[in-house]
Amino acid sequence: MTRALRVLAATLVAGCAARGSPLHLTPAVRHLGAELDSAFAAPEFDRAMWGVVVQSLDNGEVLYQRNAAKLFKPASNLKLVTAAAALASLGPDFRFRTPVLARGPRHGDTLAGDLVVIGRGDPSLSLRVTGGADILGALRPWADSLRARGIRVIEGRVAGDASWFPDPVLGSGWMWDDLPYVYAAPVGALQFNEAAAALEVTPGRTAGEPCRVTLLPSGAPLRLFATATTAPPDSAVNTIAFDRAPFTDSVTITGRLSAGHARVRLGVAVPDPTRYFEAALSQVLREAGITVLGASAPTGTAGAGAVGAAADTLFVWQSLPLRDLLPFFLKPSQNQIGEALLRTLGAARGVASVDSGLASVRETLESFGVPDDAWRIVDGSGASHYNYVAPDVLAHVLVSMARGPNAEVFAQALPVAGVDGTMAGRLRGTAAAGNAHAKTGDVAGARALSGYVTTADGERMVFVLLANHFTAPRRVVDAVQDHVVERLANFHRREAGR
Repeated sequence: MTRALRVLAATLVAGCAARGSPLHLTPAVRHLGAELDSAFAAPEFDRAMWGVVVQSLDNGEVLYQRNAAKLFKPASNLKLVTAAAALASLGPDFRFRTPVLARGPRHGDTLAGDLVVIGRGDPSLSLRVTGGADILGALRPWADSLRARGIRVIEGRVAGDASWFPDPVLGSGWMWDDLPYVYAAPVGALQFNEAAAALEVTPGRTAGEPCRVTLLPSGAPLRLFATATTAPPDSAVNTIAFDRAPFTDSVTITGRLSAGHARVRLGVAVPDPTRYFEAALSQVLREAGITVLGASAPTGTAGAGAVGAAADTLFVWQSLPLRDLLPFFLKPSQNQIGEALLRTLGAARGVASVDSGLASVRETLESFGVPDDAWRIVDGSGASHYNYVAPDVLAHVLVSMARGPNAEVFAQALPVAGVDGTMAGRLRGTAAAGNAHAKTGDVAGARALSGYVTTADGERMVFVLLANHFTAPRRVVDAVQDHVVERLANFHRREAGR
């Protein structure tokens, strides 16, 4: 046999092994593989790529794989990697800590200087985490702490120091036309409400009247330009939309809303997270009866050196522990938490940068047995179009986490099929509902679903389902992913009659 033929033969044998060596698979597993092959080979996916791994957690057997070593855009399935690295390196009890300092002397109830907040990346000061309807609720306890310390007047300003994160506030490879929207909001060391404000649009009483637009919180650093009008009450019209010019604070609100229609609430990203934090805290303090006399700085930033040795620490705010914060990250697929965690991984190595954070991610993946050439990651959320990950990598992460000390914390933070998060509306009424814990993912041209499911025999399975380069509607991709997960939930090792 020539060398070329020997290489070809070895390649074919390796290919069979990678596919699961059908000769060694049980009839039930071979039948499962044929069914999955048929689903992924549907005409709608002629030009698409599927990357798939199905593996037993109980015995390690790979029941099915397809393009498992190829690189795919993972979309928000990348959050699985970030969460795993955070648990491994920071630990489930890690808390973000934000020092609040007084720069200047105290004279009775008056601070003759600035109130300085030193950002350390806490992404949890948000309505999503605190709950309720008060968008400023996360900062209300800060005012209580200052009042408890006898401060009633701040002669200076609320000054934010966001120098802890040295990188740009936008992720590498984020799309510029996403920037007005909350999922692409900027990331800073001082982060309030995920750098998102709310627009409430209320129709007038009669057709033709301008709609009323309310900004929440009212002090958010945005300029509104509204042309939205009221449509007739029987028209059932809602075409309200907004846009924010890239890298500006100018927001336009357009469209029509029927008279009598319930008010419409829209989220809009704020371009300068530090300035937004300062404005929100200033508003909270004033509403709590604490006078803030100084005006906000134009840029909303204060350098680390500006705090000075004379600053006294008033209190240090602590976030929820990581174990309790992860569900707010993974279940709704919250991008800014992922970016804050990546930079915080870097801080644990000395510098709160993306590059330092990625070095920490590399260490975690290496400990899971993942080779360096199986991934290329540039952010912590999966929003970037520069991210590439092999399905095998996600399978390694899921298996390693399930067998590690943080297995329950990790799995319980994932969306549950038919129950909550981004999986609340999927797989309802199936054997996978309340059973499958899985992370979704969605960017242009990529749709992902990876997680855990228990079969009808009680066997625990890991599944990774990545679709790239498809032109079919997303619902078609979702239907195939859901079919696979449901099939696994109903899977029996022994076929009927055997």
